[in-house]
Amino acid sequence: MIRYKDNWEDAKKHYEAYWEHSSTDRCCLAISTARVGGKELFPNRPATPEEAYTDPQRMHEGMMNGCERTEYLYECIPSRILDFGVAGECQYFGSVPNYTPGTIWFEPIIKEPDIDLIQFDKSKFEPHRKITQGLVDLAKDNYFVAMNDNCGIIDALAHLRGTENLLLDMIENPDFVHEARDRITAAWKETQAEVFEIVKENNLGGSTHSWMQLWAPGRHLQLQCDYSCMISPKMFEEFVLPELEETSSAFDYCTYHLDGVEQLRHLDMILSVKGINNIQWTRVAGQPRTSDNIEALQKIQKAGKGLVLLPERDEVEFLMRNLSHKGLQICYGGVKDREEAEDVIKLAKSLCH
Repeated sequence: MIRYKDNWEDAKKHYEAYWEHSSTDRCCLAISTARVGGKELFPNRPATPEEAYTDPQRMHEGMMNGCERTEYLYECIPSRILDFGVAGECQYFGSVPNYTPGTIWFEPIIKEPDIDLIQFDKSKFEPHRKITQGLVDLAKDNYFVAMNDNCGIIDALAHLRGTENLLLDMIENPDFVHEARDRITAAWKETQAEVFEIVKENNLGGSTHSWMQLWAPGRHLQLQCDYSCMISPKMFEEFVLPELEETSSAFDYCTYHLDGVEQLRHLDMILSVKGINNIQWTRVAGQPRTSDNIEALQKIQKAGKGLVLLPERDEVEFLMRNLSHKGLQICYGGVKDREEAEDVIKLAKSLCH
């Protein structure tokens, strides 16, 4: 069991139904609130940006302090992400991370579209393996250790090659893009399988995803192609669709992170991928709210895919009324108290359909 997840058996039941799109008394709801009487277990020591991402002890201390201050209600889970940078698998091909407060950046290193420069170096995975094992050893049965943010094969190639250069490559050097994508995919599959073997016992035999607040009873990974906001459907079909078909077939459960309305032009192709179970809808700053895209969300459900939504509080009732509770996960934190959380549960049960 997990120390900071009081209602695990009930949450597990709802998650199992979620993946099966079967009926329970409501949709999945990941809601957190402040824990009364929570205390600081570790001193709040300042860390360098690099330490914040790479020191298991610092990561553990911050997570434990957060667990003490937080109540993880219903399907909300205490889960610590392994953050190696989005599409961080580019590091196994030579990219060097630039650690900054809040994020990790990568500078392009492949100056020419030469496939001989795209070489997987397994030794560069070793630091990530050690961080993963170190955090799992510290977490024990206190909280989950989530899979990392190594997602997006074309996104990783964009880190290596540079955004503008890769756009030109898709036009002038498509064979390079195809072969580079396939090499990165093979390395991604190998390393992600090793990460899962390290974390699965800590995740009670399954996988967790931290900010999507998902638990799955098997190998679950996030897929994405944020780069697709800049390319046409024709290019998506040629370069990205094969990536999604290959990566989604490698694991038991996959959730596609759809980052903004610019990706809607690719939605039909994304929905055609059998191995994608869920679509996680992200509202990008400056774009319409989640509920303003209700027709697209209904289309996703009609295609047999689940949904992970992170709406604002005043959107929740509208979404519950207009979407099936089967395969629906709604996440939001910061409710003022348990009473407010219980009101949301009552609402979800009354709008179950």
